[in-house]
Amino acid sequence: MSEIEPAGVGGRIAHLIGDGVTFTIVTVRLTAASVAMAALSQAVRGAYSYVEGCATSVDRLADTAASLHVDADVIAAHRDAAAVMRSVLAEAEELANEAAEMSGDFRQAADGHEADYGPVAAAMQTGGADVADRTYYSNR
Repeated sequence: MSEIEPAGVGGRIAHLIGDGVTFTIVTVRLTAASVAMAALSQAVRGAYSYVEGCATSVDRLADTAASLHVDADVIAAHRDAAAVMRSVLAEAEELANEAAEMSGDFRQAADGHEADYGPVAAAMQTGGADVADRTYYSNR
């Protein structure tokens, strides 16, 4: 025999447990991906707020430098730095929105997986349903 085949009731129990574990692992991984993407979205939004605050602060420094008659090149460099900071904000907002959307997609996938396979997994675990021979479907 080239393959180890589970025998009798013990084999069926092993398959049922394996199916239940697989179902649970997929559900947990989809949920974890949803949470991770939501956290990423929030982190990007936090960075967005921080960079926006930095740009405002650098503008204030440029205004202060101008009022103190600091060299025009120094003032211009500060204003350029603030402009560069603001230029990335639109991309950061897009990234945050995309991550939030992906979080929702993963959540929907987890919910869909639960809706599609949850009753099957529950029926398999309770043993209340006859199960087809796995080898019948293994080559299809």
